[in-house]
Amino acid sequence: MSSLTMLSALKSHTKNIRTSKFSIILYSILIVLVLGVAATLLYWHTHKNAIIKNELEKAIAKTNSGFYKISYQDMKVNEDSGSLSVLNMNVFYDSLGYALAAQNDEAPSMLFRVYIPEIYVEGVKTQRALLNKEIVGRKLEIKNPVIDLQYTYSGKDSVRNVPTGEIYRQVLGNLDLVQMDTILITGAQLRTSNKRTGRLIIAVNNITISLLKVRVDSLAYADSSRLLFAKDMHIQIDKIAWASSSNLYHYTANDVSLNSGTGDLRIKEFLFKPGLNENAFVNAIPTQDDRFDFAFNNIILSGLDVPRLTDEYLDAESLTIGSARFNIYRDLARPRDKKNRVGHYPHQILDDMPLLFNIRSLNILNAFLEYKERSRITRQSGKVQFYNVGGSLSNFTNDKKKIAQNNIMRATITSSFLNKTPFKTNWVFYLLHPKGRFSLSGNVGAIDATQLNPLTEPMGPASIKKGHLNGVEFNLEGSNYNMNGDVKVLYNDLKLALLEKDKGATETDKKFLMSFLANIVIKNDNPNNNEEVRVAKVNHARDTNRSIFNLCWKTLFEGIRETVGIKKKQ
Repeated sequence: MSSLTMLSALKSHTKNIRTSKFSIILYSILIVLVLGVAATLLYWHTHKNAIIKNELEKAIAKTNSGFYKISYQDMKVNEDSGSLSVLNMNVFYDSLGYALAAQNDEAPSMLFRVYIPEIYVEGVKTQRALLNKEIVGRKLEIKNPVIDLQYTYSGKDSVRNVPTGEIYRQVLGNLDLVQMDTILITGAQLRTSNKRTGRLIIAVNNITISLLKVRVDSLAYADSSRLLFAKDMHIQIDKIAWASSSNLYHYTANDVSLNSGTGDLRIKEFLFKPGLNENAFVNAIPTQDDRFDFAFNNIILSGLDVPRLTDEYLDAESLTIGSARFNIYRDLARPRDKKNRVGHYPHQILDDMPLLFNIRSLNILNAFLEYKERSRITRQSGKVQFYNVGGSLSNFTNDKKKIAQNNIMRATITSSFLNKTPFKTNWVFYLLHPKGRFSLSGNVGAIDATQLNPLTEPMGPASIKKGHLNGVEFNLEGSNYNMNGDVKVLYNDLKLALLEKDKGATETDKKFLMSFLANIVIKNDNPNNNEEVRVAKVNHARDTNRSIFNLCWKTLFEGIRETVGIKKKQ
């Protein structure tokens, strides 16, 4: 979920300016070389800085219709070695031009400022450039650039100032070829913000980008194996951070790397953190909702088709998460919203993802999952915990062409329930099914029933006095509005006590009469004596205000309740 969004967000934030930014760099090289053709060496040596400055500013003005300006502290050229260095370059928008554009309702939706402390080019083959209209060099290095993107949320799209022809032709200008062994960007910082409010949207720290065997011409443009005109690309990012629009959640990705040669994207850590503690979070929202606190470690996207990312399509062989932690909290005393959640099953919302994707397999190697619920009645919290969670999912895609060939997405999840007994589930999701069809089957191993009291006492409220659960098996079919199937619960010698909480009391007490009556009604064993095993046939109508997991749990609970012998009204 979070690495894709990051890729899409970064791509969305940068694609609108990459053409003009790249043009700035290449125009710098172009001006140095082309001016040598037009002037004598004497004139060049006495006036080169003024010429470069004037021509470079003209190039920037032409590219951006005069909207952006450029300045720099110093520029040095060495014709013999074919090198060029620029210090403290600034590219910035004209505030007066922006104000005028805003008055005419022609302001761009995004503005940018770029500050580059140092640009260095080496190994340019000058003679080849003069004779053949080609720039061929060894290395272009951009050190510690700071890029600020400001969203104005008004006017036309900001790329209106960039020509709409073929990208390679925009970059080349009057040249036939630009070729570099290496383009290196180090220590880059990227920030995006809301121009109206000044609110920081996303911050990307310490970016290193290495582009190898860069070639810009018509042949390279047609080469689908290239990304940003390079045969090989390496990206390393220390940290990416952003917050939700409500500021209730903060997202952080640490140590992100991409290697186009191997097709690997790696994220050492991704955090999905709430900004408030449990009580503050509950009080900050008007209705009942889950509070999420997630952490993912050692994420590896393998077999990634990196060039296809430019088409906003993520295609990969596998996504592996080394370890993860999921903490979910809900307070049932809060009022529920009235939202209809039909059409919001996990396999139904894949189409809402910000880009198309096709990942053949997704694997979680080791995770911990805790669902914590605070009872409306007892005001105590019960925890459902799953340890050593491992899972695999196949055919994870929202590509309708792929779905037409295979519309079944399968998931298998194994865990240790309460760290006491094995729990396994198998899910089958029918992608794009008009009724949201899915199926769920699984089994739970044996456990002493009294070990379930940390759940049943605060959430029941009931206390299991004795009994042994010998296993649970279930096969269920679900859709948008109901779930049905078989539930088999094997147990023996079950005894329980119902609990209640007196007004003003801090603890629950045993409800003697109701407990007595309940134990008369409850069937203490399954199977009972020499009887056949009771298998409950369930058909549960979905509460459309609730999630797929609520539907699954309620259906399973209905099967358990009927097996035990308690009717719904009882």
